[in-house]
Amino acid sequence: MNKPTPKPTKKVADEKQSLISPNTIIKLIIPKNEAQQAYKKALGKLAKKIKIDGFRKGNVPPKIAEENLNPQQIIEDALQLVVPEIYSREIVKKKLHPLTMPMFDPISLNKGEDWIIEAHIAEKPEVDLKSYKEIVRKAKKNAGSEIEKQLKEMEKLEKKKDKDKDKDTKKEGRIEKKTLTETEKKDFTLQYIYRDLIQTIRPKVQELLVKEEVNYDLESLSHRLKHMNIPFERFLEHRKMTIEDLSSELAAGALGRLQMSFIIDKIAQTEKIEVSSSDLDAEFEKIKDKEVREKQKADSRYVDMMNQTIIRNKVADFLFEIK
Repeated sequence: MNKPTPKPTKKVADEKQSLISPNTIIKLIIPKNEAQQAYKKALGKLAKKIKIDGFRKGNVPPKIAEENLNPQQIIEDALQLVVPEIYSREIVKKKLHPLTMPMFDPISLNKGEDWIIEAHIAEKPEVDLKSYKEIVRKAKKNAGSEIEKQLKEMEKLEKKKDKDKDKDTKKEGRIEKKTLTETEKKDFTLQYIYRDLIQTIRPKVQELLVKEEVNYDLESLSHRLKHMNIPFERFLEHRKMTIEDLSSELAAGALGRLQMSFIIDKIAQTEKIEVSSSDLDAEFEKIKDKEVREKQKADSRYVDMMNQTIIRNKVADFLFEIK
């Protein structure tokens, strides 16, 4: 019952690209005195580790060590000492709420001057639900019509196959009416609802979030291929695509998932749909192994994932109740 998905055209690809917005950029300025102190501290630590003829390890003078070290290494170590605190300070000051780890882009790291760095982060997008309930109503109606249409097409195909098979014996009319279970209907309808919400609300997602999602998908795919003893290069060759093509394809899926996730969060916030402790307890009780259950309860990442799953299911139920 999956709706056919034609290959995206350039127009569709460009449209999706327009929904990926630039990252939030924070300009970090490290005063030259702080930069100099961090540089000296980093140099001192590296000098204790370096080995130079004529000096015992740990006793190399900083000036001699500096002459023998890669300047870039000293600066990178100095940045690790001073940037986290300045970055955290700016995040609080600007009241930002990053959803990703920052990516740092050095702009100016000249000795004896202020250091300037740009921190790229991704934040939660603004989501305007508009008249989302009307979108849901129309989507449910269209989904019902599409289900009936596809069931009739399936019946026609079955009748044709049966007629061709039994044309010599003249046996016909043995085809039962095609139906779907309630769960299948719900899943199919939900996909229609989500698709229409995304296409109408069109929340923009920052680039760094999409990239992180794509990297996760690539790692998962690589792991599965390795498990099946299929070289990644052979997979790309079979698909007749480059790693860039694959990344673009995965980005489209990642964008849709992220958009839907933010829409669901906004609906939950708007309608005050929350996860209670009893909701979590009920889910944990489904884990029969007590030791595993207690371990999962102590895992904050697992609890967060379970929270998201419960919210998603609650929002789905809420959407189906909209009349």
